[in-house]
Amino acid sequence: MQRMYIDLGSYRYGLTIVGTGEPLVCLHGFSESGYTWNGITLPGYRMIRIDTIGHGDSDVPDDEMAYTIPVMLEDLHTVLYHVAGESYHLMGYSMGARLALLYTLQYESEVKRLILESGSVGIAEDSGREARRRTDEELAKRIETHDGAWFAEHWAQAPIFASQQRLSQKQRELIYRRRAHNSPNALAATLRGSGQGVMPYVGDDLKKLSVSGLYVSGALDIKYTTIGRDGFGTMSNFHHVIVEGAGHNVHIEQPRAFEQVVLNFLDEKGYIHE
Repeated sequence: MQRMYIDLGSYRYGLTIVGTGEPLVCLHGFSESGYTWNGITLPGYRMIRIDTIGHGDSDVPDDEMAYTIPVMLEDLHTVLYHVAGESYHLMGYSMGARLALLYTLQYESEVKRLILESGSVGIAEDSGREARRRTDEELAKRIETHDGAWFAEHWAQAPIFASQQRLSQKQRELIYRRRAHNSPNALAATLRGSGQGVMPYVGDDLKKLSVSGLYVSGALDIKYTTIGRDGFGTMSNFHHVIVEGAGHNVHIEQPRAFEQVVLNFLDEKGYIHE
């Protein structure tokens, strides 16, 4: 594992590089870090696991503009130019999948293949998006009055993570540590700057994508399996794979199945997994 930092001037991004081969950029979920991919091995690929701003070992800027989607996409593009060049595969989980999708819509010529795990296309209705923005703001205020440990405990109780109760105590402890490591101010700024309440709806823009893509969801995660089926499953250049026995976080809950699905896609061996 190689640890690196990319200096962008007033702040820097942290990342880890694991493996050798074609570059595969990996983006994590909200309150996680690049270390969420520790259990995933993809032979033949150089996994570039980026800590998004305010997460993991990346800096925690005071300027909340650093957490906004346009700035994050521009920063990621700068980081990737230095560590991956101008051609790479891109994979993201949850918040990271949203960023990966938005990034590809902006820089598609550089993305060879796109892998989305439990990702959203945004909220179509203005009223729904505003309601989510208010909910995110309420959570941001609560986070600011507590510490990382409180947030890690609170976030683990979210219904979307119910299937993670099946994980071993060791696995749950690792997830807790990654979540608790984050600055409350950074988490709050992330919700305000790049949460689902401010993400633009891009469902109508999917038809613009020509990149070959894979959408992975867990069978126990009804919401995101529906998003995968309705949003990506009908696209000729995308394939939707549902992994049994997994909820929202497929790569942690069913890592071997996740690896096989991803490798089948990247190696052009087809999409079916046993």
